[in-house]
Amino acid sequence: MLAGGASRRMAERGNKLWLPRDARGMPMAAHVVRVAEEVASRVAVLYADDALRAAVAPWAKGEIAWVRDRECYQGPLAALGRFLEGQTSDVSPLVVLAGDLPGITADAVRALVDALTRTGADVAAAEREGRMQPLAAVYAKRAVRAIADAAARGEKRILKALEGLEICTVAFEDEWTVRPVHRPEDYEDWRKREGMA
Repeated sequence: MLAGGASRRMAERGNKLWLPRDARGMPMAAHVVRVAEEVASRVAVLYADDALRAAVAPWAKGEIAWVRDRECYQGPLAALGRFLEGQTSDVSPLVVLAGDLPGITADAVRALVDALTRTGADVAAAEREGRMQPLAAVYAKRAVRAIADAAARGEKRILKALEGLEICTVAFEDEWTVRPVHRPEDYEDWRKREGMA
């Protein structure tokens, strides 16, 4: 899970990743971690802020690999590249989830994994508003290598890193399955949906 952003667009709300996702007070990023735990045998969280780790860790059910990003705020491709540099074994298929997806479900992630397997594509990504969502996706070996290589070259755009690869997309009926919280208005929309506002 990617949890290294600065949340600049959230203004006075602060870091969106530890805003309560539900009435229990579970941080948004903790929900994403728990979804990942339901689907993957190993879960790693790439993070920048120790306060985030402290907020999320108590909600995890199992053992999490906490990977502190040593060069924060350079974008998801750079963070993934640094993560992959430190891996000593094949990590594909690699499920990548942004920490700001309050509506993501284990069933949705399984649908992405199934699509990757069924199609033989290099990437199976969620689709939202007609666009591929690279931070709600599953990457096969060739795509993992492309991400690592592009990051090593200094590329900043994850979609550029995936050019030439076979990508299948999966659309979900509920927009919140892969709708991120980027701005305070997004968070208010989520709170209204959940009856928290």
